[in-house]
Amino acid sequence: MKKVSKVALDRALGQLNETGWDIDKELRRLEQQVEKVDIPRLRIEHREDGKHRFFIDKGESYLTEDKQFVFLKNQVLPMIVFAEQKLRVLWIEGQEKSRCAAVDDVIYSNDPLAANCEHCPEALPGVGACRPGVRLYVLPLIKRRSRAMVFNISPSSIRGWREHQLRLSRSGIPQIAVVTTFELLDTQTDTYRWARVEVGIRELVSKPQLQKALDARSQIYCQIPRLRLNT
Repeated sequence: MKKVSKVALDRALGQLNETGWDIDKELRRLEQQVEKVDIPRLRIEHREDGKHRFFIDKGESYLTEDKQFVFLKNQVLPMIVFAEQKLRVLWIEGQEKSRCAAVDDVIYSNDPLAANCEHCPEALPGVGACRPGVRLYVLPLIKRRSRAMVFNISPSSIRGWREHQLRLSRSGIPQIAVVTTFELLDTQTDTYRWARVEVGIRELVSKPQLQKALDARSQIYCQIPRLRLNT
């Protein structure tokens, strides 16, 4: 993939200005034409040596200076969780796209297997091939990287996430009121090795952190309006 340097881009933008083009207007026009929501993803690299780690996937760029992946040293990552979606995905071996998928029980498939997930045989726990997941919208508290990101909880770690939420409910603590910690725990079976996520809390949030989280959620709501209906 051909890339350009920041110096070359600055030169080209200068020429746009000189010839009467409105750069901000052109960028806004481009953003309106892009259908995909562009939010950095917080992911986990599962390693066979057990040295699992978090990394940020910012997406591909045409600039030579930009790095798509930023690996973090943190084994325990503090975040503020401000929104959540429930996922279901059915993968067929050998296919690049999912056979069927649902977000918050709304099915996104041209040929769904059932009218809803509740009555789909593939969604039966321990029987069907459809796998549950949780998509969190988070504000990681990392120096210089305190911006909204997407973080998916894998099926193997959902139980820990739900137990965390149950403890919050028993304590009368709103989820947004705490700094949630996600710790990578090395887990191994006879067939594979992965990082299981253990969830806890570090502290109660501060007022400035709450304001940042509120601003981040407002930004996400603008990009994903349906989230507002589920909160």
